[in-house]
Amino acid sequence: MSPGILRPISMSAVVLLLNACHEKATVDSPLIFNVANPAPAAEAYEREYVGEIQAVQHVELRSRLRGFVESIGVDEGRSVKKGQLLFTVSARELQQELLKARAATQSAAAELSAAEIELANTKVLFDKKVISDAEMSVGNSKIKSARAKLEEAKAHEGGAEINVSYALVRAPFDGTVNRIPKKAGSVVEDGDLLTTLSNTNEVFVYFRLSEQEFLDYSASSEEQRTKEVNLKLANGSLYPASGHIDAVESEFSKETGNIAFRARFPNDKQLLKHGGTGKVVVSTRVQHGLVVPQKSTFEVQEHVYIYLVDKENVVRARRIEPKLRLKDSFIVDAGLTADDRFVLEGLQKLKDGDRISARSTATLPHSSL
Repeated sequence: MSPGILRPISMSAVVLLLNACHEKATVDSPLIFNVANPAPAAEAYEREYVGEIQAVQHVELRSRLRGFVESIGVDEGRSVKKGQLLFTVSARELQQELLKARAATQSAAAELSAAEIELANTKVLFDKKVISDAEMSVGNSKIKSARAKLEEAKAHEGGAEINVSYALVRAPFDGTVNRIPKKAGSVVEDGDLLTTLSNTNEVFVYFRLSEQEFLDYSASSEEQRTKEVNLKLANGSLYPASGHIDAVESEFSKETGNIAFRARFPNDKQLLKHGGTGKVVVSTRVQHGLVVPQKSTFEVQEHVYIYLVDKENVVRARRIEPKLRLKDSFIVDAGLTADDRFVLEGLQKLKDGDRISARSTATLPHSSL
């Protein structure tokens, strides 16, 4: 073959040649990554959870009768006392039923009285042996029947009194009346809403934690568990009084996988209203923890790993144990030391055992977490 004539190069040879060049370039010029040391954790961290504000007592007052609103004894937004009359609903038919029931009771009582007199006379004759035992037994039976009729009449009268009492709607506890949709003269059906009543001298604020956070909370000792919390209002200001966690729900939500905690707050100035929102601020104390950004970690089968860089600038995957998850960082209490160097970002470009060109970054400040 003439030296000037070239044979065609196969595709496989081209691929091998390119791979060899890439590997040589990788060895000669490793990729540059920022590396850092973990920052010491602060003594305490604050986490915020969306909170739903509910009155300690909150009820709907509904009509128990069909009729119309005769009178309203209170205005919207006013404070009322337990037992105070709020609404009167027309109940003329029920009042007539009550009168009939009372008359029936009086009639039954009169029948019993007559039966008792008759029995007394029968007994006189029986003692004189004028009448037989059978006639005496009949007299006793009449007494029992009359007493039964009287008890039945009293029961009907009591039921009628209860029905009439439904016409007078009273406050079941001290509280504040909310909106009144039915005005005086409005027709109401059985079950129609008249108003709602709230007692907000204290309020409950419900907030939700993930299952992992709940397990961490449950695993801590009674002394370590956070009890006192604060509330950030919708306008960003901090509520002046702190609250305390006093209850935890018994089930996780199927929709969110979270579980609700309840904090109780005083509300002497009535600033907090039923149905409001805020953010519950939970402060968690940390001892001997280290902080790493979440972007510097990756998960494998629910375990958290980080790429450490040794003296030869070779990266090694290390499993770590996060103690606390912040907004964009982890507090780590196992698997990491303050002298360890880790790859700060770009983990998707690495695999265990890669050699890199490390560019040191200052120790992470708390303010960046």
